[in-house]
Amino acid sequence: MRKILIVSITLCLLIAGLAQANVVISWLADPKANVSDVPDIYLKQKILIEETGDENYALIKAAKITEITSLATTTATTSADFIKIKVLGQDYKVKINKETNVVRYSWVKLSIDLSEFTVGDIINVYGTIDENDPFLIQAKTVRNVSIQKKHANFIGEITSITATSTFSLKTEKHGTLVVSTDANTKIYSSSQLKTFSDLKVGTKVLVRGIWNVTQGTMAAYLIRLYPNEVCVGDCACKTCTDSCRSNCPCKSCNVTTTIPTSTHPTSSIQ
Repeated sequence: MRKILIVSITLCLLIAGLAQANVVISWLADPKANVSDVPDIYLKQKILIEETGDENYALIKAAKITEITSLATTTATTSADFIKIKVLGQDYKVKINKETNVVRYSWVKLSIDLSEFTVGDIINVYGTIDENDPFLIQAKTVRNVSIQKKHANFIGEITSITATSTFSLKTEKHGTLVVSTDANTKIYSSSQLKTFSDLKVGTKVLVRGIWNVTQGTMAAYLIRLYPNEVCVGDCACKTCTDSCRSNCPCKSCNVTTTIPTSTHPTSSIQ
């Protein structure tokens, strides 16, 4: 006989303390807020347990990750290849193995090394309950709903370069993003291929890549430097740098190449 037990929780702001209510109101009002920041009691958490034959299946929704142990860090003598979660005030372990389907919010498959997972992320879990431990789930599918990534274009100014492959980009509408590059990132100035060393603080660039909305980061696959500004008039300077503006008789500059001005990210989510 099949038995289904559904336990769910939805608490309203009226029964919460004033301090907690203010936290939630602030969270709802902030368009950049991370879903991980909302207090646990306001998440629509749910546990569904289904008994079928010899195995008990569990579906857990809106659980918060409290601890991560990556498969890549385990050894032959340890079996701590799990994540710990909290749902409805109860702690569970979620066992990950090579057969587990680990996906982002949009069901794009992820590596089982959990490299994109962060403590505080909200996940859904489906799997079987261990026969010896009712709080251990042998996961078949783990969906991280906190990982929301989009293909996006941004125009901004480089404000700092923190490593040989990373820089901060100040944008007009989305604040400062941390942009990372790798060996596959293409960097151009007009039609000329450039390298990461050609990027300087103060440079205006167009960046295309994968934008992690919740973390404020971007993995760039294309960077275009804005073209040099050319001084107008009979001027010894060739580019309109600060020294050119102060030393050359010409007073104005123009840009000879047009760069797309759209800073709106596309809507596709990975």
